Amino acid sequence: MISESMDLMNRIPGAFFVFDRKTYKFVFVSDGLLNLFGLSEKAFLERYFNSFEMFIYKEDRKYVKELIEGQFGLDDFCDANFRVKSIMEENERFMAFQGRLVVENDGSENVYGVLFDMTEMVVSQQEINRMNQELYNKTIDLKAKPADTSKALARDAVSGLLTKDAVTETITDFVSGCAENELHAFVMIDCDDFTKFSLDHGDAVDDFIKYFGSVLKRAYRDSDIKGRIGGDEFIVLMKNTTKDATEMRSMQLNETVRKPYIKGGEEIKISCSIGVSYYPEDGKDFETLYKKAEEALEKAKSLGKDRFVEYGN
Repeated sequence: MISESMDLMNRIPGAFFVFDRKTYKFVFVSDGLLNLFGLSEKAFLERYFNSFEMFIYKEDRKYVKELIEGQFGLDDFCDANFRVKSIMEENERFMAFQGRLVVENDGSENVYGVLFDMTEMVVSQQEINRMNQELYNKTIDLKAKPADTSKALARDAVSGLLTKDAVTETITDFVSGCAENELHAFVMIDCDDFTKFSLDHGDAVDDFIKYFGSVLKRAYRDSDIKGRIGGDEFIVLMKNTTKDATEMRSMQLNETVRKPYIKGGEEIKISCSIGVSYYPEDGKDFETLYKKAEEALEKAKSLGKDRFVEYGN
């Protein structure tokens, strides 16, 4: 079956490959992937030591591997962005990776993946961001109190999301400059029965929080503001959204988290409750939006958990 799949992948234009989940060794690399890097199969495998892990830029390897394995703990699909250092180029290339875990007939687990070269888009976006920053620096009021960038960039060590102080400040600053004809969703997320989970599986708490952080990164856009405000409590500000999009994203998150979390071969059932408030109809500042999202969250829990509720509904 796997040989047939390889033959098919070689016939389709694109950078396809297969690697063994246990060893991360390449099982197959397509002609499209070899052409992308201008290498023969022998040269490619020697260059990257026949390893998908070594293919990833060294500073990204640990994070990407944890992200992939974390997603496979919840689903058979994964995606990640990372850099690759090409032998033919001085600069890194930016790759978007999507993969699916497949259990072969002999019981082995392989990851079937595809790569998309995002380098041109990323470099263009970096240049746009640089120019916008220059314009901002020229027009900013120099008498204004400087922003505390250390807080704005502070990351929670376990989840990888913004810390409580950082996400609070970032959302506060964002909504203070919003127009009333815009719509933003303040989403509060709480893992159900987390106290019991902690008592029963204390050694798995940090791993789960890390995985849950990766789930939120996948569930929401890069432009959305995501943070961890407590042990199992998270908030997300969905910028420039619609109610339909917010409801759909909340339902998808409930469904994703509902899938058993695998720890040491054991299936652990997890769910989450979600409360939503909207800028500007429910509030125009962080405190009001937080309070109303929290009320909606409490209602979701009182209705049986594992669901989302919008404030006022």
